Amino acid sequence: MKIKTRLLISGLVLALVGLGVTPTQAVVKDKLLWAQYFGEKAGSKANSKFWSHDIGNGNGWGNNEQQYYTDKVANLSTNGKGQLVIKAIKLDIDNPKDNYITYWCISCEYSSAKISTRDKLTFKYGSITARAMVPQGEGMWPAFWMLGVPRNSCDGWPSCGEIDIMEVRGSDTYHAVQSLHGPGYSGGAARSHYFTSADIPLHTKYHTYRVDWLPNSIKFYIDDNYVGGETKTSVAPDSWVYNAEFYLILNLATGGNFDGGKLDTTIQSAELKVDWIKYSTLKGYGKLTKY
Repeated sequence: MKIKTRLLISGLVLALVGLGVTPTQAVVKDKLLWAQYFGEKAGSKANSKFWSHDIGNGNGWGNNEQQYYTDKVANLSTNGKGQLVIKAIKLDIDNPKDNYITYWCISCEYSSAKISTRDKLTFKYGSITARAMVPQGEGMWPAFWMLGVPRNSCDGWPSCGEIDIMEVRGSDTYHAVQSLHGPGYSGGAARSHYFTSADIPLHTKYHTYRVDWLPNSIKFYIDDNYVGGETKTSVAPDSWVYNAEFYLILNLATGGNFDGGKLDTTIQSAELKVDWIKYSTLKGYGKLTKY
């Protein structure tokens, strides 16, 4: 019996090698490290254990954006149906409730929300996916992205890196953009990859937006379709700054450079709905750090 068992195992190993799979590769099983399903009751805020809000206009956040981020439930909360909703709401200069924004932020046309895991959770390698429905409308700018944690070798953007898992121009929801920003290739010079949704615009239903991240390699996917990617070699001679910890960001901006500075201010509200976010290991790589 022992001889037969050994022969069976040997035969299996040989078969795997013949397929180009080593025994070590065969036993690696990826596992879920963290997830958000947003199943709380309607009107709940994002879990403060993991998320914090950015507040204000940030002088246009470096992109001439025209929203003011708040931590109000009206701008970000769960809907009671399993989704987190970020809502951009048109500001009214004649409404006293909006005066705390409109009195001093002349360029602000909307209130909205932006949350991140900065100083709470960081991620290094692995596979990160969000299932989301984006808004339509000229100047609406939904994003699911990551920034590198400042460290000895860098001090902020773009030297610490940016990974854009999903950006969509509200004026053209047939396309999505997935990008890397780093020293020497940021802003309009980012390493970007484009997805086309054929005859059905992205804002009509939920889609999955994913990054597969390994040492010296990043690949982007939408609905499990490979969109594009970069490696340490492909960005050379520029620096590869992604073998480090990053944190997650979700936001809905309005106006700004990304959609060509256009903004349809007749839009009264727009919503980015996020069904879930999942983070798992990939080929054995993946590290979640909690602070």
